[in-house]
Amino acid sequence: MRWLSALMSGTMLLGVLWMGCGSTDGNDDQLVFQFLYFDSTGITQADSVGETSANVDVVQGFCDVAQTIPEPFTDTLINAVFRNNEASDILLEQVVIDIPGGGIAPIVRNLTAVIPGGQCSNFNQQCASDLDCQGVIGACLHMDTTISDILLFDFEDKEHVIYPATYNVSITFFGSDPNRSYETSTHYVVDFDNFNNCTQTGG
Repeated sequence: MRWLSALMSGTMLLGVLWMGCGSTDGNDDQLVFQFLYFDSTGITQADSVGETSANVDVVQGFCDVAQTIPEPFTDTLINAVFRNNEASDILLEQVVIDIPGGGIAPIVRNLTAVIPGGQCSNFNQQCASDLDCQGVIGACLHMDTTISDILLFDFEDKEHVIYPATYNVSITFFGSDPNRSYETSTHYVVDFDNFNNCTQTGG
C-alpha cells in the first residue's frame, strides 16, 4: 500500500507541475496578450464611443419636420489598444462580441492585424525581457499597439438588438503566434437607444 500511496502522490505532483508549466488558461493568456483600453481617436461616426462606454443609435430618424433630411446613421467603430509582453509578434485574428440579453447571437468578426513583440533598445532583436538584450546594457521595450476602426455593431446588429437598454457587453479578442493561441477579454457598457444625432433641425 505504501508504494501505491507514493505512486499516487508522484502522479498528482506531476499533474500539478504540468498544469503550472503548460497551462494556457485565460489568466495566463492575458499576462502575455493584454487588452489595455478602448479609444476613439480619429473616428468619425454618428455614435459616441469612449474608453469604457458607448451610446449607440439604433433608429435613423429625420432632422427636419418635413422628413427630408435623414439623421446621420453609421456603423459603430472603435479603436483597441493592446500590449504584447512576449518576444514573438501576435497576429490578431478574431473578435467575439456578446450582448447578454440583447436578443442577438454573439457577433463574430475576423480581424487581420499584428501586435509586435518586445524589441531590444540597444539593437535590432525581439525580446521577452531585458535578459534577452545581451551585450551593451539595454532594455526590452514592449510598446502599446493601437488597432484602429474595429467594427463593433453594423446596421443589422442595430436592427435586431432589443432596445432601449443598457448592456454590459463582453468583448473577447483572439490571436496567435507561431507556437500557441491567445485570448483576452473585457467588458464594455453600451446604451442602445433612439438617440438624436442631428446637428441641426429645420422646418
